[in-house]
Amino acid sequence: MLVRKLPWLSASLLLIAYAIFSKLIITTSHLWSSIISAAILGVFLALMLMSPLTNSEKILTKWFRSDTIAFLSLLMLAAFASILLNWFKIFIPVIMVLCAEALVRIDLQTAEFSYFASLAVLIIVTWMGLGLGWVMAMYM
Repeated sequence: MLVRKLPWLSASLLLIAYAIFSKLIITTSHLWSSIISAAILGVFLALMLMSPLTNSEKILTKWFRSDTIAFLSLLMLAAFASILLNWFKIFIPVIMVLCAEALVRIDLQTAEFSYFASLAVLIIVTWMGLGLGWVMAMYM
C-alpha cells in the first residue's frame, strides 16, 4: 500500500537530478570526499525539508529590528546573488536538486506519509541517485 501511494514521477525526477549532480561531482579531483560530501548534503537537505522553519516571521522580525543589520543582510544577499549569477553553471545542478527534493517532499506530504517514512524515501532516493550517477560516470 505504501509503495502504491509513493509519488513515482517526482521521485524519479529527484533520482535523475541527483544522478546528474553525482555525475558532475565525479569529475572533481577529490573523488571520495566529494561523494561523501554529496551523501551528507543529501541527508542534510532531506532533514531540512522535513522540518522547515515554522516561526520564520518571529526570526525575521527579530533579525531585521536594526537598520544596520538589515542593510548588511541585504548587502550580503546581493553579493550572494552576484556570485550565483556569475557561477550559474555550477549552481544549476544544486538548484535543480533543491527543487526536485522540495517537489518530492510536497508530494509525500500530500500522500500523507509519516515523518520518518518521508525522510526514509528522500534519503533512499537521494543515495540511489548518487549511486546511479557514479555508475554512469564510471562505465559510460
